[in-house]
Amino acid sequence: MQKRHVIQFFLLFVLLTALGGQSLAQNATSPCATEVTVPLNDWLSKIAEKTYGNPLAYPAIVQATNAAAATDNSFTAIENPDLIEPGWKLCLPSPEEAVTYLDPAVTVAQPTTSVGRLILATTTSTENSGLLAYILPDFEAKFQADVDVVAVGTGQALALGRNGDADVLLVHARAKEDTFVRDGYGVNRQDVMYNDFVIVGPAGDPAGVAGMTDAAAALAQIAQTESPFVSRGDDSGTHTKEKAIWSLADLNPAGDWYISAGQGMGAVLTMANEQQAYTLSDRATYLARTLEGIDLQILVEGDPVLFNPYGVIAVNPLLHPHTNFDGATAFINWLTDPETQALIFTFGVDKFGVPLFTPDSVQWRNR
Repeated sequence: MQKRHVIQFFLLFVLLTALGGQSLAQNATSPCATEVTVPLNDWLSKIAEKTYGNPLAYPAIVQATNAAAATDNSFTAIENPDLIEPGWKLCLPSPEEAVTYLDPAVTVAQPTTSVGRLILATTTSTENSGLLAYILPDFEAKFQADVDVVAVGTGQALALGRNGDADVLLVHARAKEDTFVRDGYGVNRQDVMYNDFVIVGPAGDPAGVAGMTDAAAALAQIAQTESPFVSRGDDSGTHTKEKAIWSLADLNPAGDWYISAGQGMGAVLTMANEQQAYTLSDRATYLARTLEGIDLQILVEGDPVLFNPYGVIAVNPLLHPHTNFDGATAFINWLTDPETQALIFTFGVDKFGVPLFTPDSVQWRNR
């Protein structure tokens, strides 16, 4: 085996074994921890990456599915891993079983269930909305953990990860997340949840954008009227989205009316409220701040470009061995587990009648 394959499989075994704490009900007589139906435009390595955090784990799915097909004709035996069809039922082994399918000669230590200190770098929206205060006590109690939350913009959170100054990241700028993982700084990126962005502003609406569903056209109208607009200006996920919408409008905003704050979402909403200005906000933080007295109104919503997905990523322990990788893995498994996803789904319902975030982990979707 070539050296690069040895390195790839070493990392694979570390990741899969560390994932062993994931909560998946497994039938003792079946190799399947869970069963999934192949959707359109999917392939085995992509499914392996979603399930185990590494695309190289696909041989375990092949072997487990073929083993299941030998006794259950609802499964289709996989003859060519590069060719699977929508509608086929796949058997996904647990992370522990996946390791044995891949190479039973390799042994690695099992992760501890006592996490200790864990540094979570995250976007300000998860903190300002109150979500972390709502869900983290469950994790800390179950895993004897002490989570230090560093709430900054997504760009700053990713920089902390690149420098090894955090153990795990919870952020919302998918293109930047993919680059972070592709460049080797992060591993085991998982979908967590989503909500949406909204353009908010004063009830008087001097730019006349209320009711518009084209976010780029709305920003263009704000710019044309030179109505005050407060930007995060901090390389956060929200700022990244704002810049993308300005680009769609083919505009580069500048002038006294455009205020770059360099602040988190909560502070920007306060500034916009005080100056009767417009801003782009994630819906969760906006709603949470309405309880504290801001009277900005949601004026523009519903454009697909305003979709706002969140992902969780462990910092790569091969680059930064001092990081708490076992703790990061436990956190990812806990956060994506259906039990925690259900907890996320209840957040905000008591105050607003609807959840502020929609769960979206692979385990939640396949439950």
